[in-house]
Amino acid sequence: MTHDGDAGVPGSLARVLADVTAERAAQDERWGMQELPDGTGGERTVAESDLARRETEAAAGEGVLTWRHVLAEEVLEAFAESDPDRLRAELIQVAAVAAKWAQALDRRPGAPAAPPRPSRFRAIVDVHVILIRGDQLLLARRSGTGYGDGLWHLPSGHLEAGESVTEAAVREAAEELGVTIDPADLTFSHVMHRIPDRAGFFFSTGTWTGEPYNAEPHKCSEIAWWPMSGLPDDMIEYPAAAIANVLARVPFAEQGWSTNR
Repeated sequence: MTHDGDAGVPGSLARVLADVTAERAAQDERWGMQELPDGTGGERTVAESDLARRETEAAAGEGVLTWRHVLAEEVLEAFAESDPDRLRAELIQVAAVAAKWAQALDRRPGAPAAPPRPSRFRAIVDVHVILIRGDQLLLARRSGTGYGDGLWHLPSGHLEAGESVTEAAVREAAEELGVTIDPADLTFSHVMHRIPDRAGFFFSTGTWTGEPYNAEPHKCSEIAWWPMSGLPDDMIEYPAAAIANVLARVPFAEQGWSTNR
């Protein structure tokens, strides 16, 4: 059987770990990154660890086991260790028991409810390739896709699972134009956040292998080189804006938001 650590209360473990993270940051703010000796090991700490283990076993056998018994045993077992690897393992057990105890407190009647957590935003990422030859760049006229058909666009596509944005750019250039691009020859040129959930990465290159051609005629009616100073009027709006930003050396823009830049 597997457990998610939430003990039937979704978000319980995440709440405790977030509190631990905040406390950890507060300690760093106050004390800095401390480099202290362990101060563990020795016959006395081993004896105390053995005593705590016996007390825990006795309490469990008598039906009076408490969180204090369990945590005290784990802490004293850590104190008894001098080997760094075993000490670290014991400290992880201490932290795990402390987290479980805090979760148990949160589950009790009257405990303050955890604040609602907003859903984590997930963006749809697309990549765009700006092939440059002299003072011209390559555009493709979309066709049969259901989006922007008949309009000019940059060679582009969506980021797939497990891909980096540069890998996606190389793949899209190969799929749409039949050219091979070395990722090292791609230059990051622009990123655009488009309402409501799109993040577009634009890469430029003047180096590739093969002559570009329309490799996806079912998605594209034609490709053509256009002067950078004279792009077609019938172009999808956001890549046209992105190209203008690239030429102006503006690395970031938002489109569709009230804070549009």
